[in-house]
Amino acid sequence: MPQSRARISLSIALVIVVLVAAGTAGMRVLRQSYPHADFFSLERLHNGLAILLGTDIRLSQFHPQPMLIVERKAAHQAAFPAIDIHFHLGSLSKDIDADRLVKAMDAAGIARVVNLDGVKGDFERFAHEFRDKYPDRFILFVKPNFTELLRDPQGAIQQVQWIDEAVRMGALGIKVNKSLGLGIRDSSGKPAPIDDPRFNPVWTEAGRLGLPVLMHTGDPPAFYTPVDNKNERYEELAEFPGWGRYGTDAPAFKELMAQRERVLARHPGTTFIGAHIGCNEDNLAYAASMLDRFPNYYVDMSARVAALGRQPYTARKFFLKYQDRILFGTDGGYGLKREAPGWTPERYYRSYFEFLETANEYINYPQGDTLSQGRWRVYGLELPREVLEKIYVRNAERLLPKHDDLMSRLGAK
Repeated sequence: MPQSRARISLSIALVIVVLVAAGTAGMRVLRQSYPHADFFSLERLHNGLAILLGTDIRLSQFHPQPMLIVERKAAHQAAFPAIDIHFHLGSLSKDIDADRLVKAMDAAGIARVVNLDGVKGDFERFAHEFRDKYPDRFILFVKPNFTELLRDPQGAIQQVQWIDEAVRMGALGIKVNKSLGLGIRDSSGKPAPIDDPRFNPVWTEAGRLGLPVLMHTGDPPAFYTPVDNKNERYEELAEFPGWGRYGTDAPAFKELMAQRERVLARHPGTTFIGAHIGCNEDNLAYAASMLDRFPNYYVDMSARVAALGRQPYTARKFFLKYQDRILFGTDGGYGLKREAPGWTPERYYRSYFEFLETANEYINYPQGDTLSQGRWRVYGLELPREVLEKIYVRNAERLLPKHDDLMSRLGAK
């Protein structure tokens, strides 16, 4: 009997150990999948009870229908044949091929789009599937591989050679992802700074050839703060927890901006375009100071109507003052990847035109009902026609080099 009881006790102990281990492992998985959860919070339990009692509602299910009745002006086509300087063919839905995209461009008044997905392989594929089919409608930018540049002692030489090769195939500019500064790591395992001198040959070659460098630096400031009830991008960060920078080893937002400033200062002969208002859409005073200090710096407005449109007075002054330094862009492709019912490429473009060209009030920003970038509406800027022409067309035409000029500079190397 004592031996039987001992075996029973041992079995029970083993079961308890297994249950505890399974519970611990399960909790670890839950915390990895839901890093912002608090499974033992009395406040969360109270909130759940409030939802069950009908005295509260989940934020993701709150979709109020505005009762506001105001006059709305339609904007079916861009005021001028526009150049979309910021587009991603690689993120298009499979049902949007070159023919479908050009049809949408024709309907919306888009003359040309600039494809930024230019790594080796993709560059050639998009050249074949889009540019070669519609040579007057698609412009290609080349994308260097900064990870390979850091890994190989000859990496800088190889990436410059890739840039030159892509130029021979028709590239008119360079694209740099936000992974430079946030994700690409040096031999120490830390994120490589944007102003690492090993990248200088890329900036130098861009300046020598006259290639504009469209650079995405950093993320919205809200991504660097705790994901709690004070974060205005809570829904977005809760849905995509990997986008948050708070609590990671990512450089602080101000440090990334400082790194970029040093690159601009060290390479005054190279033209840089700050993607998404340089990621300074929430601080247009700083964006203005960058444009004031660096004559070689421009910005595109892609994917930032949500932030710009909630500050229409400040944004309009910014667009008027820097009308020669702002380029039209949409982040199309990526913006259409999460296409919701009714958000066709045509409607996507027209939401940009409505913001730039009309004085419409309380309007949806592009895909505002699908991207969860904040619970607000935006207001149109109603920019003058001469300003619209610069932003839609003239500024991009001035920055984009001619292929013949590029070939001449390549030959002079």
